[in-house]
Amino acid sequence: MQFKRILSLCLCSVLLLGIAGCDAKQNTKTEGSGKITGGSAEKPKTQKTSEGSGTPEEAETVEKPETIEIPQGDKYIAFTFDDGPTGNTDGRTERLLDGLKERGVHATFFLCGYRVRDFNSMMNRYLAEGHEVGNHTMDHIRLDTQTNDGGYAQVSSNNDLIASYTGQAPTLMRPVGGAYNDDVIASMKKLGMPIILWNIDTLDWKYHDDAAVIQQRILDRARDGAIVLEHDLYEATLEGVLAAIDELQAQGYAFVTVSELAKIKGITLEPGKVYTGFTPDDTVVESGSNFS
Repeated sequence: MQFKRILSLCLCSVLLLGIAGCDAKQNTKTEGSGKITGGSAEKPKTQKTSEGSGTPEEAETVEKPETIEIPQGDKYIAFTFDDGPTGNTDGRTERLLDGLKERGVHATFFLCGYRVRDFNSMMNRYLAEGHEVGNHTMDHIRLDTQTNDGGYAQVSSNNDLIASYTGQAPTLMRPVGGAYNDDVIASMKKLGMPIILWNIDTLDWKYHDDAAVIQQRILDRARDGAIVLEHDLYEATLEGVLAAIDELQAQGYAFVTVSELAKIKGITLEPGKVYTGFTPDDTVVESGSNFS
């Protein structure tokens, strides 16, 4: 009889402990970024944003900008600007970019690395606004006479610097002063870069205080397929270029990058090859001896 009573008490104790355990399991909560209920974790909810404030898995993907269309016209011309950038916010290059954007113009900017280091507030605008960024050496030195590697280091290091700001390395280069030799050609071929010169020189380095002269030189020499040399260094260039663009657009010209112009004219740009323009004769018009 005593044995049955003990057995009965043991069974009741086990039953009570089991019920208590189940209640404890069902009521467990952990406060924090998420909840744990009934032993299974509930994933914390993160608000989706386009600015990356959520987790990588849940944040909305930022949409890439739409493909930038090539401007259309009856005639095509490529404006190029050497030796920049100039100034930072509200400086000459940024104001030039503003003027080009207002007019739907694409251009090619051959940048110097030493200036990119000092003036880089506009670096995120070039590609986003349809322009092309080219390489004009790191230190603006003559590659044919002032380097012993054909400019390989000067151009390669500037490619890396520009890519660090734009996310894309230049594919075109312009030698300082338009000067090159066999060593420069060989080095640019190794780097996979065509050498881009020009066939219209505005001589804005000479007429840097006369916007009207710069404007007229462009208007008098403009022709389909030409590459025009300018510098985004001078206030007169900014004024003269924008005035010339307004007149040339009225004449049916569209302003495109060098690469776009080559594509339009059916030209495949080749590494190490020198191009002055894509006009029928590619005759260079009054190119100065400036240290461009």
